[in-house]
Amino acid sequence: MAEEGGTRIAINIYAKRTAKGEEVFMPPLVFDIDHIKLLRKWGICGVLSGTLPTAAQQNVFLSVPLRLMLEDVLWLHLNNLADVKLIRQEGDEIMEGITLERGAKLSKIVNDRLNKSFEYQRKFKKDEHIAKLKKIGRINDKTTAEELQRLDKSSNNDQLIESSLFIDIANTSMILRDIRSDSDSLSRDDISNLLFKQYRQAGKMQTYFLYKALRDQGYVLSPGGRFGGKFIAYPGDPLRFHSHLTIQDAIDYHNEPIDLISMISGARLGTTVKKLWVIGGVAEETKETHFFSIEWAGFG
Repeated sequence: MAEEGGTRIAINIYAKRTAKGEEVFMPPLVFDIDHIKLLRKWGICGVLSGTLPTAAQQNVFLSVPLRLMLEDVLWLHLNNLADVKLIRQEGDEIMEGITLERGAKLSKIVNDRLNKSFEYQRKFKKDEHIAKLKKIGRINDKTTAEELQRLDKSSNNDQLIESSLFIDIANTSMILRDIRSDSDSLSRDDISNLLFKQYRQAGKMQTYFLYKALRDQGYVLSPGGRFGGKFIAYPGDPLRFHSHLTIQDAIDYHNEPIDLISMISGARLGTTVKKLWVIGGVAEETKETHFFSIEWAGFG
C-alpha cells in the first residue's frame, strides 16, 4: 500500500520496565485526528481512549488519543506507513524537561491562536447577524455603522456573541511533538526487532501472521477481549457491519494441545453472539497460515 500524499502515521509508544527488568510497551497511541481518519480509510479503527474525569459524558463520547493494537503498529511499520516514536521517559521527566522559556513560548503560541480564533468567530457571527437583519427588512445597504451599533446595543447582540465564543482545541500536542525519543537514532529494522520482541516475551510470536492473513483477506480487526478472543473480525467498516469472527491467539496445532473446555465454552459463546470461534496457526514446513472455525451444532 502506498502512502497517501506522503503522509506517515505518527505513533507514540511508552515503554516501562517490570520488576524483572524486562521492557514492556504500553498501548500504542495516535494523537493526530487527520492520521486517525487515514487509518480508518486503511481499515484500522483502533479504540478511542481520551476522557475527562470531571465530565461524565466523556465516559461515553471518548476522544483522542486512539489506542492501537501492537499488530496494527507492526503492519503499518512493515509497510513503511508509520513513524514509531518510542518514549522511555516517565511523565514527570517529560514535564521537567520543559524549561520556563519553552513554557512561556508555548503559552504565547496558545494565546495567539486563541485570540485569532475569537476574532474570526466574532466577525463570522456579526456578518451572520447582519445577513439575518437584511433578510427580515430591519436594515438595508444604506444603513450606517452608527445605526447598526444602536441595533446591536438594543438587542444585546455583542454580549450574546461573546457568550457564544468557543475554544478551538488543537488536533496535536505541541509538547508531545517536541519530545526527543530513543527511536530517533534507531533504524527501521531495530524498531521491527523491538516490536517483535514483545511477542517473544509473551510467547505468541505467530499471532501477527494470523492478523496479517486476515487483513490480506479484507477483514477489519479490533481487540476481541469482550468476546473471549484475541481479535474480532469485521468484513468491512465496523460502522456498517457486525463482526463475524472471534479469533484466538495462534497455536502450534500439530503439537500444542487444545483445551476442550475452552473450545466448548468458546464455541458456545461464539454461537450465542453469532460469531464463529476461530483458531489458527502457521505451518512450520510451508509457513502457510491455516484457520479452523468451530460452532456449537444444534445449540438452542
